[in-house]
Amino acid sequence: MNASSIAQRMEWTIKRTLIRLRWPGLGGLALLLFAVGGVAIVIHSGRQRVQALDAEVANLVSRLGQRGSLSAAPNGRGQLSNFYAFFPMIENVPELLGRIQRAAQHNRLLLKKGEYKLTREADFRLARYEVTLPVNGDYTSVRSFVNEVLQAVPSAALDELALKRESVDQPELEARVRFSLFLGEER
Repeated sequence: MNASSIAQRMEWTIKRTLIRLRWPGLGGLALLLFAVGGVAIVIHSGRQRVQALDAEVANLVSRLGQRGSLSAAPNGRGQLSNFYAFFPMIENVPELLGRIQRAAQHNRLLLKKGEYKLTREADFRLARYEVTLPVNGDYTSVRSFVNEVLQAVPSAALDELALKRESVDQPELEARVRFSLFLGEER
């Protein structure tokens, strides 16, 4: 067998296979080739993205090495000062209570009374202002109120949420909400 007879035989086999496949088979074959091409394009673009990210990492590592590792890290005393600077001062309590009142009004809740207690611990640089509020309303309003207070007063923590309902068929419930406001003190 010579090369021309092998080529003719191969050509005849390919034509015969294509005739047997008909239109649906040819369509499937075209879709398969399209999918293989799409995968090749995605892989190629992914490799380019990885190379770009590798170059960016190398650039950042070289810049960090030029700066020096000691000057980039803040000292512990600076971090602690930044931490305590986050908390509002004791003088800001009326403003914080106003935010809590506005959150209650926004959720159509009435704050008739409240219990307030300021606590200072000797070895702790923050003061704790406990605010206990009895609230009447539906569950959704109470929950929205709590969420809104925690958003409006970042130094607040929810200590207690007690819910009580007289009967199952009543939508209204009695809630007792206790927040702790952490406050900075004059230094």
